[in-house]
Amino acid sequence: MLLSHLRDTPREARGWRLWFSAWAVGALGISRGLDEGIISGVLKQHSFIKTFGFDDNSPQEATIASQLQLGSVAGSAIAFFLCDRLGRLRTSMLACLLWLFGTAIWMTSAGVSGTHSPGNYHQLLAGRFIAGLGVGFTPVVAPVYLAEIAPKAIRGLTVCIFSGSVYIGILLGYWSNLGTSIHYDDARQWTIPASINFIFAGLTFIACIFAKESPRWLIKQGRYEEGRKTLSYLRNLDEDHPYIVNEVEVMEQQILAEKEALEGLSIFQILKKLVTNKNNQYILFLGLGIQVLGQMSGGGVYTVFAPKIFGLLGVPGGQRTKLLTTGIFGIVKLLSSLAAAFFLVDMLGRKTAVTTGLLLQSLCSLYLALFLKFTSGVTKANETHSDKSAATGAIFFFYLSGLAWAIGVNSVQYLTQTEMFDITVRALGVAIVSLVHFAMQYAATRSLNPMLHAWGNFGTFLFYAMIALTGCLFVFFFMPETAGMQLEDIHQLFEKPWYRIGWTANRPANRKGATSSKVEADESQDGADLAYSAQLGQKKSIEEEEDEKKH
Repeated sequence: MLLSHLRDTPREARGWRLWFSAWAVGALGISRGLDEGIISGVLKQHSFIKTFGFDDNSPQEATIASQLQLGSVAGSAIAFFLCDRLGRLRTSMLACLLWLFGTAIWMTSAGVSGTHSPGNYHQLLAGRFIAGLGVGFTPVVAPVYLAEIAPKAIRGLTVCIFSGSVYIGILLGYWSNLGTSIHYDDARQWTIPASINFIFAGLTFIACIFAKESPRWLIKQGRYEEGRKTLSYLRNLDEDHPYIVNEVEVMEQQILAEKEALEGLSIFQILKKLVTNKNNQYILFLGLGIQVLGQMSGGGVYTVFAPKIFGLLGVPGGQRTKLLTTGIFGIVKLLSSLAAAFFLVDMLGRKTAVTTGLLLQSLCSLYLALFLKFTSGVTKANETHSDKSAATGAIFFFYLSGLAWAIGVNSVQYLTQTEMFDITVRALGVAIVSLVHFAMQYAATRSLNPMLHAWGNFGTFLFYAMIALTGCLFVFFFMPETAGMQLEDIHQLFEKPWYRIGWTANRPANRKGATSSKVEADESQDGADLAYSAQLGQKKSIEEEEDEKKH
């Protein structure tokens, strides 16, 4: 049945208590989405261009757009040190304060009313960098928190609150740009959209005050009774309910074993465990590969520079028309992310979602590349009916690329890394992957204009198509399916030989009951391989831990 994956989760465990805490922290994604949506239009608003005096396609344009990502690189590194020490909620609240403070600085870089001309370009960059520090916290703390509080059957849906909230922010940014471009022709064109940050940063901060801390983090800190009570509250079940007892028992056993293994280890020894343990090496390789290939596939670039790309595709009309088509692009992305959250990542699996998304991205970018190559030089004067049809197709495929990005890479890039790392290296592993995420996002955003100048429209979009196809193959061959598994059990997937991990683990655990007898036999063989590998891995792990403690 469609919802059979929920059969082992009590109805009470999916109540409002879980969703309030999940949305309180998951809404941090709005910080990134708002900026991407706002800055995409602000860079084309005549009042903003006049105030800061930069040209279209100039290095200053790219620097302003990418400065927040640069701050996010540093923010994700800082968040690692704070996430385990302060807790998930207090780190989230600190992210909100940096988000507020940075926005206030860059929003007032042309005076409180935005009317000082010329504006303070360096203050603009500094404010966006500080806001980026807060935004950089969010993919470290939010997906980890959401994965830790969610029942395993709906963990994908819960973590997708974060990626979904990114699209809520993008949508708000896009449409606020359109609204202010229609009603104002002064600095309010960009100061009003920027001020929306204050509303959501404040609401998220207040919501975090009333949310519950992660039970896994509490138990890891030795606060066992508080962790049990918190889990009982979130699940809306008594502490002695079998579901709670089982979940707490698995958490405590796993955390106790890991504490014993890491007792007395420094941060450098934890880093050594991350980069020398074969399971962690594979997970790190997978996480970094998805980030590098995903960001360089153009999905994020299309979001930030949507009005610019609509201009390249020949969308008729002025700036307002481009902002309108961009606003529709935001709606497509939001609806696609909701579809991924409710139907793809848990029921059909993470792997199906991301491979489908990347394959669609590749096809869309290839069409855009060919369209731009063969319609180069076409003007209104010599445009044919075929040219008009091809242009309509280009707009369709650009919208389809937004759907592909939303259901694919962006729906799982925060989820997989938080699921796969064990709790002892999770914060460090997620921080490293998040740092690379923002570094690659910065590189992709910063490189669009140089690529267009050097390779032209055809070469740039062909590059995006090839990278997306490479990413699709990478995920198909190397990424295992983790849907339906409890966090503490996922590590078993990586006890197989490395070349079998992605190739054989392709089905969500919660849907394996529908497999044929042949597939079940294959999975039984995989289980035997897994058990044998686990025995070898356990022996090797004990030797590694003894060696780490000696050093």
